[in-house]
This record gives sequence, C-alpha cells and structure tokens, in this order.
Amino acid sequence: MPFIAEEIWHAVYDGKPPLKSIALARYPRLDEAQVSVEAETEMAVLQDLIVSVRNIRAELKVAPKERLPIEVFATAKVRELLTRNVAAVERLAGVSGIGFVEQSLAKETNSRSTARFDVRVVYQQKIDVAAERERLNKEIEKMNQEFSRALGQLANQNFLAKAPAKVVEGLRKRKRS
Repeated sequence: MPFIAEEIWHAVYDGKPPLKSIALARYPRLDEAQVSVEAETEMAVLQDLIVSVRNIRAELKVAPKERLPIEVFATAKVRELLTRNVAAVERLAGVSGIGFVEQSLAKETNSRSTARFDVRVVYQQKIDVAAERERLNKEIEKMNQEFSRALGQLANQNFLAKAPAKVVEGLRKRKRS
C-alpha cells in the first residue's frame, strides 16, 4: 500500500507536495482544535443504534435487502440526533423508517436497550405453513430413524460387547428421553 499512499499524498497537494516523498514527511500531530467530544458521543450513539438493529435483524433471520421500520424510545436530544441522521441510519441499519415512542421498549419482543435508547424492529415473520409442516415432518422422520438405529444397536449383543461404555450409556439415555 505504500505506493497508493504516496499517490494520494501527491494528489492532496495537486502534484506539488512540500517534500519529495511522504516517507520524508513528519507524521501528523494531533490538533486539539479538531477534537470534539460531542461529535464522538453522537457517533457512538449512532453506532450503538445501527449495531443493535443489525443484531436484532440477524437474530430474526431477516433477509439483508428487506427494509423494516424501527421504533425508538429516547430522550429529546437523541431523537434530534437520529432525526438529523435518518438517511444514514436507514441505509446502514437496513430500515425503512424511524418512529419514536413515548414508552420504554425494554420488555417488548425484537428489542434492545442501551443506556441512551431502546430500539425495536417492527417485524412479523411470515410463515409458509406448508413448507414449515414439510420441514417438521422431515425432522420427525430423521429423529425416528435415529431412534430406530439406537434401539437396533442396543438390541445387538455384539455391539454392546465391543462398544465403549460411554457410547452405550449415551444410547440408553437417549432411549429413555
């Protein structure tokens, strides 16, 4: 990457940098005038909100392209911050809109609480009943096959004589449950 950094450095100075190479330049120093604790705090709030929404979406297994509305319970200051940055939040969190509520969302489903806000993803999962029934039937069939195989192994005296005690005990526990 040093070649890219060098090219960018030359481009910043329109091809006429103060030194021949960036490697000869002094490392930049911190300019206290450019530090803003308020801006850093605001950015942390936005990051917390976006990460919270993304985590909820992942837990719900929502498709990445599906845009969902969110509800936020927060102070007036945080509400104003979110209103100013609504486009960025919508794009980065994958939401279709931000609604503000007057009551805590801490006990609601699909929600997260932080020290600064509560957020809830408004999502009602649509279930394809036929596909879900088929999936559950396959799962039941698989469990029945495993159970039958375990019963067969427990009935086989050669298996019981040769198998480790832990394996046999595990099969017996599975048979009881």
